[in-house]
Amino acid sequence: MTTFDDFDAWADAIRGANLQLTCDRVETPAWTLGMLPLGDVALQVAGEGGGNICYGANTHTGPILFVPLTHAGEHLVNGISLDEESLLVIPRGADFSIRVSRWAHAWCSVALPASVSLAAEHIFGSRRATCPPGSVPALRRLVHEVAAALLDQPTGTLAHEAAGRDILAAAAACLAAPPPPPPRGVTGRPRLDRAAIIRRAMEAIDTAPTLPTAAELARQTEVHDRTLLRTFQETFGIAPKQYLMLRQLHQLRRILAAQPADDTTVADVLTRHGIWEFGRFSGRYRRHFGELPSETLARARAGRSRRSPPVRR
Repeated sequence: MTTFDDFDAWADAIRGANLQLTCDRVETPAWTLGMLPLGDVALQVAGEGGGNICYGANTHTGPILFVPLTHAGEHLVNGISLDEESLLVIPRGADFSIRVSRWAHAWCSVALPASVSLAAEHIFGSRRATCPPGSVPALRRLVHEVAAALLDQPTGTLAHEAAGRDILAAAAACLAAPPPPPPRGVTGRPRLDRAAIIRRAMEAIDTAPTLPTAAELARQTEVHDRTLLRTFQETFGIAPKQYLMLRQLHQLRRILAAQPADDTTVADVLTRHGIWEFGRFSGRYRRHFGELPSETLARARAGRSRRSPPVRR
């Protein structure tokens, strides 16, 4: 198990999906990640020091199961809450969203082989699956046991292959039940429409030279402002404006941490990205990351100095 004190470094280490991650409401500035190749199964076990907003797509050759290990009810997947008896099924190539607010939490992903067949309802998109009673808790217990036994052991042993077969059987037990009907009380656009709106919005954000405003994002996504607002609130629990602010914070943190030139200032970076309220931005940055932008920049310079070879005279 590897421990990170930087959210972005932790996010870059996750495998099996193309992810856009933004941390929110950090409780403890520590994130952990353990990876276990188990024959035909790949297991990732992760711990997060706070909330997270995630949008991504499965890049694994087979389906992936996302299973909360703690605070299951705080996980909102594709706009729908999970519970102790449910998980998220992500077919190969499918996109998905996950929102966890306020809580430090743990989760695992189980990447299954391409030979695993899914029910027809799961083939064309990611979906919350309510599983047979006791099957998800059983899978969760098995993941804890396998991680405790094998994370610190050399990989590729017969024990790893046996553990992979056990997890594959437990995953199959979770997928044995047909998917439930949509939860009662869900109003507004159908889930597939909402997923399409989020997909178009993320494409617009990722391809724009600068982050758009919420109004610009609605125009680029070709929906009304109120539709975009409702879709983001149902999917991520926050408004588009708040989501864009989080993306901006993470984007600028990456730039400041990229060891810029010695004469670069925080003001230089902020003005290049359209920010003139330096004090207000610094306050948001400090509340989110626990340090000022200037401290991030200073640490990046110190790291570069330690790695630079001495100058020969």
